[in-house]
Amino acid sequence: MELLIFLFKSGLPLEEISATSEKRADRYRKVKGLIQKYYVQDKSTGHVGGVFIFDSKQSLQAFRNRSWLRALVKPTNSLNRQQQEFSKSPRY
Repeated sequence: MELLIFLFKSGLPLEEISATSEKRADRYRKVKGLIQKYYVQDKSTGHVGGVFIFDSKQSLQAFRNRSWLRALVKPTNSLNRQQQEFSKSPRY
């Protein structure tokens, strides 16, 4: 199991970000290997984003290589981006 956490600050109001996320929901449902996606918000920093859970490292990498995703996360579309990947520990 692989985890991708993607956070960014946006100049858009939260309501607009939420509406855009809803419009994209079908895209995420079609992503091979994506088990779950959570939308997150950190009110203390103003970051919004998503937590993506994948079935494998290969699925996560294929997701990151999608052209529509690369266009979505271009620096001109979001400010102060942060991304981290995690693998499930075999101990837990």
